[in-house]
Amino acid sequence: MYGLAYVLIPSQFASLQAELDRTLAPFMRGGEQDFPREKLAFDDATDALTQLHRASFRYNPDGSLTWLDPADVSYDLCLTSLEEHLAACALDEFEGTFAEIEPDFDAFVRRFTRFPAPDGTTGRYGCWLNPIGYWDWWELGGRFNGVITGERRPAAAEQAISSGPSRGRMVMGRLGAALGASEDGRQAEIEANVELVETLSAATERNERHSRPTALVLPIGTCADADRWLDNVEWHEIRPGTRRFLGASAGADYASLVRAAYARFAHHAAAGVAYHF
Repeated sequence: MYGLAYVLIPSQFASLQAELDRTLAPFMRGGEQDFPREKLAFDDATDALTQLHRASFRYNPDGSLTWLDPADVSYDLCLTSLEEHLAACALDEFEGTFAEIEPDFDAFVRRFTRFPAPDGTTGRYGCWLNPIGYWDWWELGGRFNGVITGERRPAAAEQAISSGPSRGRMVMGRLGAALGASEDGRQAEIEANVELVETLSAATERNERHSRPTALVLPIGTCADADRWLDNVEWHEIRPGTRRFLGASAGADYASLVRAAYARFAHHAAAGVAYHF
């Protein structure tokens, strides 16, 4: 899924790329390869795997699964392993549970899911993830090119400012310039996707739709990183610390919180960033 985040930054900056990189870095999705362990939380999949082990399903001749009782279809399931097992049994269809195929739960997890063993620290199945990981990648403008300034434009084929690969940012920048990403093009991209917060605040009073993005990211260093991200995604809860920082009540809705943030940071700028989550 895609969202539009307004990232609050100082109104004067030497490099928009650098400002966005450091402001958004804590919210990257990732695990132990990306963050130190102390920044991560264990995402426990054991209960979901137990439910999957017991869930009734039908394996159809076309290779699809039909769930026969309420169950979350787990992306942890390795369908290929099931196909190989049924083929070895000369079965092109099956109705039952994984517990019938493999009664031992730990053996089932090893054979039919992506977890080769329990976690060494917790003794349970799962993985360590960034608990405030909200984006897979981002780019300035992108599919929301120009929205923040109220003048939506076609998305550029490739945005000059983005999360890009995790390594080689400077090399990538030099390569982009060599391939024709001109300074004029970069400047036009910035002008279309950066707005003064006080202008956005005025737009909220006129109830203009573009003033309320999917997510708002508060400036780096103003409060705990976990409290700097607030969004309107239905399965995300806005943290109590965010509400306290903005002086909002426990029942304040997202639109009220956005207005409070705009008032708090009226002398900042905001960059419109398309992000995938």
